[in-house]
Amino acid sequence: MRFLEPWDASKGNPYIRVQPAEGFDRMNFTWKDHHVPITNARPTKSTFALDKHGFTYADDTISPSLITALRSNEADTVKATYYPHVEDFVRGLTGASRIIIFDHTLRKRRASLSKTSNEDGAEQPATMVHCDQSPKGALRRLRQNIAPDEDVEQILKGRVQMINVWRPLTEPVRDWPLATMQWTRESKESMFPCDLVRGEWEERGQTATFVHGEDQKWWYLDGQGCGEVTVIKIWDSLGEGEGEGEGVSQFCAHAAFQHPNAPEGGVPRESIEVRCLVIHEPDA
Repeated sequence: MRFLEPWDASKGNPYIRVQPAEGFDRMNFTWKDHHVPITNARPTKSTFALDKHGFTYADDTISPSLITALRSNEADTVKATYYPHVEDFVRGLTGASRIIIFDHTLRKRRASLSKTSNEDGAEQPATMVHCDQSPKGALRRLRQNIAPDEDVEQILKGRVQMINVWRPLTEPVRDWPLATMQWTRESKESMFPCDLVRGEWEERGQTATFVHGEDQKWWYLDGQGCGEVTVIKIWDSLGEGEGEGEGVSQFCAHAAFQHPNAPEGGVPRESIEVRCLVIHEPDA
């Protein structure tokens, strides 16, 4: 798996620059590959909990026609049909009063294409260990996706989470499955915010990168089907706070990995990942 190189925080944050201005580098770090043991979660699939492990698995069947539409990247169908389905699913899973879906990513592995894009506008599986947003990045997303007259501080008096719902669109997944890292308090020590900038230093957001650690525990769901979703916690305002937040996971690092036993000529992995802001009303 591909991790951030050992990083000295005194150098500032790692950064990735989109559309670099002339004379500016694209990034100030390198990736470092590590062989990592990844355990099949299938025998214990039902034991994973979002607030304990940072991820969970759930059975959630959708129609073959919807899967076909998602694979075709039919934007209207994704937003008009799949978004409401995910909204209901996340509400049922978390008990939240409000779900804001702010985007999604469709991924198709095509070995003949670049690692970042293809002709369908679908990204390749993400092979770098990451979490989509740092806490700072998550708060930025929250501010961007609420109404201008809403008070962020008032919303944050309740619990706010960012959760991704990842679903394979081909099955069973043998080709580049998704791996998730189990949350522990030590997870924070391996996480480094990564600034996303454009041009020279225009701020575009902040994600999270991770250095390798020997104590990290990784899982994947062997042979995952289209009716099985992986729910990934990106951020949680309650996570590892005092009182009721003690012991609650904050985030989940994740990445695709090349399974050593994947069959030759197998079906290339396709997937969709929907990103949700999950808002709980503050206690009265």
